[in-house]
Amino acid sequence: MMHLYRTSSSQWCFVLFASLYVIGSAPATALAQAEQPVTKADLQQVANESNVEITTSGRKSGKPHTKPIWFVYEQGHFYLQAGREGKTDWYQNLKKNPQLTLKIGAMTFTGKAQFIEEGKETERIHNLFTQKYFAARVAGAVGSSIGHGRVVEVELPFQ
Repeated sequence: MMHLYRTSSSQWCFVLFASLYVIGSAPATALAQAEQPVTKADLQQVANESNVEITTSGRKSGKPHTKPIWFVYEQGHFYLQAGREGKTDWYQNLKKNPQLTLKIGAMTFTGKAQFIEEGKETERIHNLFTQKYFAARVAGAVGSSIGHGRVVEVELPFQ
């Protein structure tokens, strides 16, 4: 003999909320897919994006500090630059702890800051920024230092 059970809408709501509670309390690592290492091909696909979100560890607080900034990607090299002669919070944070996280669109990856001090290399990288960003070209034409900040190359663990 077959028995049919009727389920009320309140019972369905209970099952739905209980399921969401179980899913919501599961560790994020159990729900997320394994993070894939960034590749040069991945970065080439986002090279024309305007901004990258950089997250550094606060040099005093140790708390995450996130800010959108300009970037340039060229032939396997990822560059950032800090304005105000390197007096930006993110640059000063990297001086104390060079580990950083970058996010472009849905892609997030980690790296290590390498500070570029050599004059000709700095000038070459500044030119990459002025080629990419119209605002840097205009600002440079009127004597601004926008597009001519302290240069950081991000060391990335390519696969």
